[in-house]
Amino acid sequence: MSRYSSWTEVKRQMREARPEVSDAEWEQRKQVARASTEAYVLGHHLREIREEQGLTQAQVAESVGISQARVSQIERGEIHNLETMRAYATALGARITVTIEYGDRRVGAA
Repeated sequence: MSRYSSWTEVKRQMREARPEVSDAEWEQRKQVARASTEAYVLGHHLREIREEQGLTQAQVAESVGISQARVSQIERGEIHNLETMRAYATALGARITVTIEYGDRRVGAA
């Protein structure tokens, strides 16, 4: 018998250990975790682009009109505002697009 559990088994055990948590709350927790991961990855990519261009956080901050500390936060995935992200990307010569996905449809939203 394997000492490893499948992801399905781990999720089942988690739900059994926390029966007071509703399916809706489990789904909400999953969405929060997904958004956090996506923000972290986005911040990481923005940092890579900045470094490839030889820019400092202070230079990007000045260009965007935010503090160097805020640039650092963004690069660590602390993203709270799409417009700030767009300004940051623009300062690097890049752009951020938003796509709405529903079923098999994909629509560019912004």
